[in-house]
Amino acid sequence: MITRRELRLQREAAERAAREQAAGAPGAPASGAPGARAAGGSAAPEAASAGRRRTGMPSTGRPGYGAHSASAPNDTPTSADLRGFHLLLLDADVEVSDVLALIHNKLPDLQPRLDEHGQMRLSRHSRLSAGVDLDPADAAALEVPDWARHAIVLDCPRDRQPAPPPEWFADADGLHEAFPAGMPEREEERMLSLMLSVASRLHTGVRLADEPELPTRVIIPDPDAKVDLYLYSPYWLEPKVALDFVRRHAPHAFQQALPTPDEDVLAQASIDDPLFDPSAPVILDGYALLVPLGEIAESAGSLEIRVMEAEWVPPIIAAHSDAPQIEYHVHWMDTESRRYQPNQGRRFRRMRGEVARLTDAIAAELLVGCNGVGLDENGFLVTSRQLRE
Repeated sequence: MITRRELRLQREAAERAAREQAAGAPGAPASGAPGARAAGGSAAPEAASAGRRRTGMPSTGRPGYGAHSASAPNDTPTSADLRGFHLLLLDADVEVSDVLALIHNKLPDLQPRLDEHGQMRLSRHSRLSAGVDLDPADAAALEVPDWARHAIVLDCPRDRQPAPPPEWFADADGLHEAFPAGMPEREEERMLSLMLSVASRLHTGVRLADEPELPTRVIIPDPDAKVDLYLYSPYWLEPKVALDFVRRHAPHAFQQALPTPDEDVLAQASIDDPLFDPSAPVILDGYALLVPLGEIAESAGSLEIRVMEAEWVPPIIAAHSDAPQIEYHVHWMDTESRRYQPNQGRRFRRMRGEVARLTDAIAAELLVGCNGVGLDENGFLVTSRQLRE
């Protein structure tokens, strides 16, 4: 599996190549060439092409969408068959098995393989099929980015909210614009959320099924929009121990002060519980460590490492351990709460990249220290080695 750092380096290389091409630099790669990803992550990230944009923006059309033109190419037999389904788009370097492995992270009760019909049943009402390869004519007819080489087919119900999303609502992936008459809900919302999270991890996209009165809609999630990391372990790290791990990368980190109950609260507790002892030492059931990020940028805000017993455990964690789990949540809070807004500018993305690198480094230390299992914000497994690369 390609690591987050390698994907980030590929995207940065693609952006550099795009800038060189725009400036007329000699030897710039041709626009439209598919991005290269090494098998096993071994190839140099500079192999990524300028034709594939890795910033959450689509290769065609306006942000969040594919192109829609009155002069769209004629249908091919393949494109005609696919138009009625949501499609997970893959480039030449992503295998169907990669997708199945990621789905297994989210739905561990499902085996990461296709049945004899080339399908995976995701739920009672939804199924995934291996899909088909796309040749240039198919891709042109479907109006998808030119790096798309394969389409995995999602067959699921169409469940929509009865009213349009409110004007103030903005979804980071652009779903509020893709579904102006009513957002997906219930089964369709769950399935599209799964597909978009897979696309985000693999740096690919999702083509939504054609609908009357709507243009072609291709959503390419911003793969770096979700910075947080979740660590699960049966072991509790005392605040001082966890702080020592965090300070290896953020020397100015500190533990947030614990609230102290006043006399009235203690008196009421004594009334409610005759055995309550106000002089007994406080036993922590959770704490938070804070890392100010002012050295990165004023608007970067802070990282908060929240430590508590997990009230809910992700299925992939519960599938391998029935012990109570401590959750270590490395959470980014930017000062303007912009991190989930669509169409971020270059300055914000650069700042976000620095925050993500620090988040990865801190989480890697804690992951080793608590001997835990890590998940990214999309719910996919990550290792300390991946976070450190």
